[in-house]
Amino acid sequence: MLNIFSKESKARKKTNQLIKQTKIVLDKNRSKLNPEAVSIVEQKLGNAERALASQSYEDILKTTEDLEIASADYLSKYTKSKLRQNIEALAFAIILALVIRTFVFQPFKIPSGSMIPTLLVGDHLLVNKFIYGTKIPFTDKVIFPIDKIKRGDVIVFTYPNNERDLSKNGLYYIKRVVGLPGDEIDLNGRNLIVNGEEVPIEYEGTYSDKRNGEQFDEYREDLFGDEHTIIFRKGKENTNRGSYIPVTKVPEGSVFVMGDNRDNSQDSRFWGFVPIENIAGKAFIIHWSWDFANPDILNKVRWERILSGID
Repeated sequence: MLNIFSKESKARKKTNQLIKQTKIVLDKNRSKLNPEAVSIVEQKLGNAERALASQSYEDILKTTEDLEIASADYLSKYTKSKLRQNIEALAFAIILALVIRTFVFQPFKIPSGSMIPTLLVGDHLLVNKFIYGTKIPFTDKVIFPIDKIKRGDVIVFTYPNNERDLSKNGLYYIKRVVGLPGDEIDLNGRNLIVNGEEVPIEYEGTYSDKRNGEQFDEYREDLFGDEHTIIFRKGKENTNRGSYIPVTKVPEGSVFVMGDNRDNSQDSRFWGFVPIENIAGKAFIIHWSWDFANPDILNKVRWERILSGID
């Protein structure tokens, strides 16, 4: 008994779908069909609808078969084959994915420890590509900016000195913006100085890198209202293995960036400014995190970091 009801239900569902599809094709192409063909298809549609209303299983089967034949005879050249529908659906999905990647969001994986502790090796991010504006393809023109680049933003960008190092052509970096166009940047030991004002940092304790157990001094940096954590190697009083930069003015159209792991980051202190046109977007969320150094395969996923925002 259940099997009979199941067959009847499937038959009614099939007939309903066939009626809807046939009506759509008929209405769309009515002007292209001769009146006799339209009349025959409409007659078969009416028969199928009446069979559904009467709930006669035999009538439903018969009228559905008749409608399928009429549709094949008169509407087949206006309907898409399953293969064509699948190809079009796949093409649409690919185009949509390309549009999203080009103009909306781009995935990015953290390859190094230069942004520890904010970002860890194995973090997978989404980069907001439209927040600073959308670049028209094959041009440098940016339209529809939502927000301006700010100090403290964590950005993804292409390496700015490709002409000096062709091996890094197209290579993406991720750093924190500490200087905007026109800013004067200087360092005083572990302190960053922007436009003559020393950015305050507050010692918070010891940070341990779980990959190798290396110990760092951890600070909270307040970059004009944007607070985030930075670390330095223990025992180092000057940032980046004692290196020092003189007062540097950020040129128009560029930004000055640094890694949060201040003694383990190749950044603007070494290879200069980042042209704004090189910026791919702003990192805004961690969507996956994988601890490569963890020997326990069951605990490699850092669940606590997934879907967390980026300070």
